[in-house]
Amino acid sequence: MGKNSFANRLSWSIIGIVSVIYLAALVIIAVIFYQMMTDEATQLSEETLAHASRMYLNLIIVGFIGLVVIFFVCRRVIRTKTRPVTEELQTTTIANERMESELNVARNIQMGMLNTDFPAQLHAMLCPAKEVGGDFYDFSLKDDQMYFAIGDVSGKGVPASLMMALTSVIMRFVAGLGLPINTMLERINNSVCKANSHGMFVTLFVARIDLKTGHMEFCNAGHNSIVVVPPDENPYFLKAKPNLAIGLLGDFHYEGESLELKPGTRLIAYTDGVTEAESVIESENEHSIQQYGNERLLAWAHDITQKGPVVQEKEVVESLYQSVKDFANGNPQNDDIAIMSLKV
Repeated sequence: MGKNSFANRLSWSIIGIVSVIYLAALVIIAVIFYQMMTDEATQLSEETLAHASRMYLNLIIVGFIGLVVIFFVCRRVIRTKTRPVTEELQTTTIANERMESELNVARNIQMGMLNTDFPAQLHAMLCPAKEVGGDFYDFSLKDDQMYFAIGDVSGKGVPASLMMALTSVIMRFVAGLGLPINTMLERINNSVCKANSHGMFVTLFVARIDLKTGHMEFCNAGHNSIVVVPPDENPYFLKAKPNLAIGLLGDFHYEGESLELKPGTRLIAYTDGVTEAESVIESENEHSIQQYGNERLLAWAHDITQKGPVVQEKEVVESLYQSVKDFANGNPQNDDIAIMSLKV
């Protein structure tokens, strides 16, 4: 329907009501007039009857003309009265369309900032809860040194996406300096703190792996524990030293750690949109909300190990995302989701 549909529906409704009232009055007058002519027909001369018939015909013609006049007068009055409403609706519609277009552009820009040139041993995905979001990931591979990171900005929507863009740019620059992992996070944190005037923060997990030896250096800045899936062993959450999220306190000293990984070990990093995905459970006397949670995540990781070592990282990422969607069972996504899988 067009932008003037509201005014058109209102116009036709009022015109219809007025026309029905007018026609009803006209019919009543015509019936009364016809009844008078019938009752007095025997007492009137032919000339009088002919004159009365012409009056009856004129009454019908005048009634039709009156109906046309009512139509145009009502139409004009209603259009004049509803013009401000129509113009406001048009302005609102145009503004909403412009906003939607700008958000789509912002989404494309944000997605374009992500590295999608995946090596064989790594894959990742991002699915914002809104048009744009605050989750992100990054990685690079140089001389068997695999650097990767995954982060989550507090909040959602446009503010989170702007902080995500700022953090990504700073992180990508600092990562190229070849600094120790904890020093990297200190540099990133200080830079974000200087530009952070709205009290936002970023949880971040950063690691560097020597793919030849399996030696991994990592630092967790308040992010979800990643899942480690060793070959032929049960998956587990990687314990890390407590560090503040990025952007909360300048000059904070971050503690890095290291871990030796066996060949074939898989690392699964994610944001809290995975574990906090919600499903509505309904029964006769109960209506509750459950979250995907850590236990379900470990159970899914265990199922992945049963598929053998030939599973590709893209399949792993898609499998976890599908598991979350199946659990939500149509419940709206309430947070951004980022997932990364890497195999040593």
